[in-house]
Amino acid sequence: MRRQAANRGFGAKTLFWPWPALPFGAAILLVASFLYVWLRVEPRLEYYSFGPYFYRHRAFLGTFLGRPGGLASYGGVFLAQFNCVNWLGALVFVLCEGLVLPPALFCTAGISGRAPGLVGLAPLFVLLLLRNCYDCPVPALSVGLVLALGAAAAHLWLPWRRPWWSTAFSGLVSWLLFFLAGLWSALLFAVLCGLFVCIRMRDWPAGLGCLVLALAAPLAALGAGHLGIEALVNPWPEGVRWGLAAALYAAVPVAGAVLALLPKPAAAPPAKPQPVPPGQAAAASRAGCRLEAAWQGRTAIVLFVLGWAAVWLTFDRRQKLLAEIDYGAGCGQYETVLAAARQVKSLTHPASVRLHLALYHARRLAEELFSFHNMVDDAPMEGIGEDWRAESQPLFELGLLNDAEHMAHEALEIDGERPDLLRLLARINFLKNRPQAAQVFLNVLSLIPFQGERANDAWPTTAPRIPASERAFLAGMSARALTNDIPHEGLPVGPLLDVLLASNPTNQMAFEYAMAYYLMEPNLKKAVERLRLLENFNYRGIPRPYEEALLLYEQAAGARVQLKGRAIRPETAERFRQFKEAVRQSLGGAEGPAALSARFGDTYWYYFYATRSRERTAEGQAPGP
Repeated sequence: MRRQAANRGFGAKTLFWPWPALPFGAAILLVASFLYVWLRVEPRLEYYSFGPYFYRHRAFLGTFLGRPGGLASYGGVFLAQFNCVNWLGALVFVLCEGLVLPPALFCTAGISGRAPGLVGLAPLFVLLLLRNCYDCPVPALSVGLVLALGAAAAHLWLPWRRPWWSTAFSGLVSWLLFFLAGLWSALLFAVLCGLFVCIRMRDWPAGLGCLVLALAAPLAALGAGHLGIEALVNPWPEGVRWGLAAALYAAVPVAGAVLALLPKPAAAPPAKPQPVPPGQAAAASRAGCRLEAAWQGRTAIVLFVLGWAAVWLTFDRRQKLLAEIDYGAGCGQYETVLAAARQVKSLTHPASVRLHLALYHARRLAEELFSFHNMVDDAPMEGIGEDWRAESQPLFELGLLNDAEHMAHEALEIDGERPDLLRLLARINFLKNRPQAAQVFLNVLSLIPFQGERANDAWPTTAPRIPASERAFLAGMSARALTNDIPHEGLPVGPLLDVLLASNPTNQMAFEYAMAYYLMEPNLKKAVERLRLLENFNYRGIPRPYEEALLLYEQAAGARVQLKGRAIRPETAERFRQFKEAVRQSLGGAEGPAALSARFGDTYWYYFYATRSRERTAEGQAPGP
């Protein structure tokens, strides 16, 4: 018996049933996605902290050509560049959602033989869940998904009359998709084609053949040794959320299969057909349509509320705050850094480094460092490349050019050629009188989209267009730069900061950083010794944390420290007496340092006591005052 082509008569109204609930809901979802990504996710934070960065030269393209799925990743990296502007990054994301929706609806309808309904919006919600993750390669995932769904929709639209012809053609397209977008896109296309052949054309061997042919190219690449298992399974950059990625690629085939398996309502004829007047029949039909539309509207509202609740509640607020700290420190928005740091429960080491830099530039490092008692808590460690990138900027501003250059090069090796590192290395090479080396970094920077126009602003040349503020900034760096190499190991180290102060006693940044280092170590003796340098700076009095450390030292040493023309304020001494009394009262309780946080959480005493308590607890001793 001759096989007939499967019916694909899906018009726009059929695909977007229930009409107009589904089109209206899709439009609301796209607009809401744009506003959500623009105003809450803020793509520029991801762009600055995580990248990735695109370079306009063939060597960069060559790094993607040697592996399956590389071209889709290349396209994803290009799309990620638009994240440098919040609204532009949100617009690109919504455009990707708009490209996913039509083929997803068509494939679901083509497999199931019925309108997809509100289930067709599921991939868009999964994309939003992935967009909540700052380091997830959402553009690359979207490119692979669009290619697979678009190819599958075109394949299902063709009037196939023989299942095995459809299977053979799907195998060829699967191989092409494997090399363009990787294993996942090839498997998605093969599964969609296989479900269509199995369900609509009713040929299970041919349907399974789609999947078998799709696996031929990956297995051949593995057998030839051109591809490893890890590169085969993960064609994208790091940061993929595997559960959500699997849900994204499985949403359409699962929806199509489930809808196809659901029983279709059977219309039983009445036992005794009764003649119905035409007007009454039309009224009954309109009433039924209104009832169905009302039911679909309520269902749409419930699904939208549940979907957006999942998106809103899974947003990683801590990751955004850490990205705000990174962005603010790099762009000179130091009040933004301080506001974000106060909201993070526990700061990572790179965030603490950037917080110190922001406090110094806000002229609040000496006074407010220990008001951020979230630095007392244990925080998860970041990658070593992120640590080095964070430390390179303050080392540069302190005048430790060699150490800043070393850290920046190490971070460049691990994290890639990032714009902030390229600018910093250009500045360092210019200050070291190596303009040609500086120009090399600026040339690389000019290859990054949206960065080229700012490339030559990284250091002053003889051109008059260079801002005067940049000239003044680098002139200050040159004046405080350490001119001789000092053997040392690890950063930051107090002795290295002491050398800076010895070579330039008016280096206020080195003084405040040295005090912060010795107080946080804690090494009260060395911190108090450096208080003799207070007279080199225009402090109105002794900064409060220094007073608090001085009182602790005098109690431990049993002697008074003489400061030239300066004295501890009476209110600080009185509060120290209250703190000692509170410590004695809390020793018998189970809360320990937590009992003191409400009253003394902004003091150096609390930091010192909490640090000592943790050390004593780790050693199995009772905490002491």
